[in-house]
Amino acid sequence: MSWFPGPSAEEERTEALRRLHVAGVAATPWRHYGLMLRIVFSVLAIVAVAALFGFFSLLSLPKGVIAAGIAIGTAEWMIRRYHFFRTGLESALWLSGTFAFIFGLPSSGKVEAILVFAVAAALSGWRMRNAFFGVVAAVLVIAYVAAKWEDAPLTMAAAALLAVVAAVVVVRCVWQRPSTDWLFVGLALAMPVTGYLATVALRIFHTMSSNVPVALILAATALLLLVMGILRRDRALLVSGTISIALAVIEIHDFFHFAMETKFIAGGLVVIAIATILARMLRGATSGFVTTPVRVAAYDEAMQIGGILAVAPHGDHAAASHDAGGPHLSDSAGPTDKSFGGAGAGGGF
Repeated sequence: MSWFPGPSAEEERTEALRRLHVAGVAATPWRHYGLMLRIVFSVLAIVAVAALFGFFSLLSLPKGVIAAGIAIGTAEWMIRRYHFFRTGLESALWLSGTFAFIFGLPSSGKVEAILVFAVAAALSGWRMRNAFFGVVAAVLVIAYVAAKWEDAPLTMAAAALLAVVAAVVVVRCVWQRPSTDWLFVGLALAMPVTGYLATVALRIFHTMSSNVPVALILAATALLLLVMGILRRDRALLVSGTISIALAVIEIHDFFHFAMETKFIAGGLVVIAIATILARMLRGATSGFVTTPVRVAAYDEAMQIGGILAVAPHGDHAAASHDAGGPHLSDSAGPTDKSFGGAGAGGGF
């Protein structure tokens, strides 16, 4: 028996196919929930661990060790006994348990504490095969670099660029586990934004004038991401490259001395021009990047039937609304009864 039981690489691939609604894929023994349920259960688990931490703190007990032991022990019990994996509960318990342990340690106020939280997030991500926790660990590392070298925004942007380059290189590999691929895709998406926000945080209490070297680093990041996205037909890299272009344009805002309305109009015209050019270039394409939608007749028919069923009257209301006898004059109590009739006319007329 494995020390850390969890879905195998084959079971992860099977679950990925099931999420794509591929027919004929057998179910795995591991329990999974949808995104919204995972978020709800994660919030509840974090609140529960925080309450435990506060309770043991009031009792003057070693709150970090006890809360971490209960949280991680409960998560492992759920995994081993009930095969919970990607339900939100066990992942949040693992992460909040490791964080509770760190919060229970004596604090010296040094910035190296950020690295300790990064290690905790990375450990939780490795155990739970959770790409989001891995991205959080990388973001915390960038935050540590920003806090350590607070007077060097250029160093901050260069560190984020190196992280993006590493993620792009690794994304090219074919991984057995989908969770590993999601991790590096998440890094490619998050690192440009994280690096730029870190440079903004370093300059927010000083001057916020345009920094051309930072803009050039963002432009180089965008070029790398777009080229690799086009070569690999990878939408995540293309999205990250587009975000990097937007951040580079934002960074050189001092060079555009125009009214805000003019900037919006110019930006809209550029987007329209790009969309028109791409639509003409990809018109009729059947391989690579395509724009022609694929219509599935079965789904169209199902949607029409569903719409008819949704608006059709049901039950007693349907029988009343389809009564062929029309209104009954005997329902009118007198000439002034206005139970039906238009323009104030009562039922007696």
